[in-house]
Amino acid sequence: MAGSRQGVKEIRERMQELYVYDLYGFRTELKTLSSILYPYEKINCFATGIFKGKRRMLVVTHYRLIILSTGFGSAPEIFAFDREHISDPRFTKRFFTSSISFDAEGKTIELAMVSRRVLELFVWAVRQPLPKRT
Repeated sequence: MAGSRQGVKEIRERMQELYVYDLYGFRTELKTLSSILYPYEKINCFATGIFKGKRRMLVVTHYRLIILSTGFGSAPEIFAFDREHISDPRFTKRFFTSSISFDAEGKTIELAMVSRRVLELFVWAVRQPLPKRT
């Protein structure tokens, strides 16, 4: 992370650190993501999958899980969940239909058709200790 505010360049650098740049480095959601991140918010996981019938990007940060999608001619759709309210992160590994899921706000959230390369990274990212807020 180069500075307090992250741009698309810093997000792509983090993708390279996590070895997922080749999967997600040119996604249209990156510009929207750079505009909604908190200053100094560290990203620990990227994934894309089908959520509510649409391909979306999931980003796990220190503070929250963000699910977002962009479309031409429409406003971005953003769902955010505080990490404090996330429980039971899990994945199902299958050849073509791998998925990740977690419980939040009394519901089970699932993304289907996720790359097998990021399944373990997702669980690791959600299980990281929460940062201390002052």
